[in-house]
Amino acid sequence: MQIGTSGDLAQSYAMQSRNSALKHDIQRLTLELSSGQVADIRQAVGSNSAYVNDLERSLTKLEGYDLATKEAGMFAEGVQSALSRIGDLNSDFRDTLMTATNPAFGDTTQSILTQAGETLDSVINAMNTSVNGRMIFSGAATDTQPVAKTDDLLAALRTAIVGAGSVDNILTAAQNWFDDPAGYRNVGYLGSTTSLAPVSLSDQDSANFELRGDDPALRDTLRNLAIVSLAGDPALGLTNSQQTELFQKTVGEVLKSDGAVVDLQAKIGVSENLIEAIGVRHSTERSNLEMARNTLLSIDPYKAATELEQVQFQLQSLYAITSRMSQLSLVNFL
Repeated sequence: MQIGTSGDLAQSYAMQSRNSALKHDIQRLTLELSSGQVADIRQAVGSNSAYVNDLERSLTKLEGYDLATKEAGMFAEGVQSALSRIGDLNSDFRDTLMTATNPAFGDTTQSILTQAGETLDSVINAMNTSVNGRMIFSGAATDTQPVAKTDDLLAALRTAIVGAGSVDNILTAAQNWFDDPAGYRNVGYLGSTTSLAPVSLSDQDSANFELRGDDPALRDTLRNLAIVSLAGDPALGLTNSQQTELFQKTVGEVLKSDGAVVDLQAKIGVSENLIEAIGVRHSTERSNLEMARNTLLSIDPYKAATELEQVQFQLQSLYAITSRMSQLSLVNFL
């Protein structure tokens, strides 16, 4: 009878190879138990590898759209907040200005002039708001403040209306300066004349942020506040009765700009609703994709734990055998 034997070197190599294989299995099973998914995806899915790759690509693309949607939502929220602030300031100024038409309040000229200047400064600050380092009313020039400083704006307007004469002429000159591309849109508005590019939120949807600081509603709001702020300027030389006349004729324009700002808020509100709806859709789509992926790649925790326990027992047995073999000697054999 022949007895197969192997040399010490071959036997040592076999033991080392088995030891490495068992350790690899322990690492694999430990990873699978901690992640809940198979470690070797290719072996697990077999012919479904293309489908899994498509799922991964879809999830990666969805992560990009999800980030864009969140940023667009923050930007829209910033625009809405600024418009709300401008609307509140304009409404308060409107209420104060209307007292000029009611003799029961007495002479309110100085309080109107003071509030007009303060409100103009606050409105400009609101228009110069930034979100995540981007100016919201500067169009494509998101790194540039859209509106000049209050003093610079008033100085340019003063130059345009000085010498106009009557209140009607002053109001017309102010209107022309704010509408003239070489006037407000060249000196007062410092942003870009190009709106922000649409933000892609999905393969089919995008968010448009076309509102800029040279929008007619915002221009009119600034014009009304600026012209009333300058009503007491000595350079214009208006009498008390002319100042009152200017206040009274500006009330209607303030009411119009107030409504126009509300319309802007409504448009931004529509965009906010769209962005929120797309965000919800992204969340649902991501859940469906992850569920489909987990169906293919998830493991049975009980089975994996049992297999891990068996492999650990085999490794312990291998260590025990190796220890006994290392103690063998000719003396012990005899």
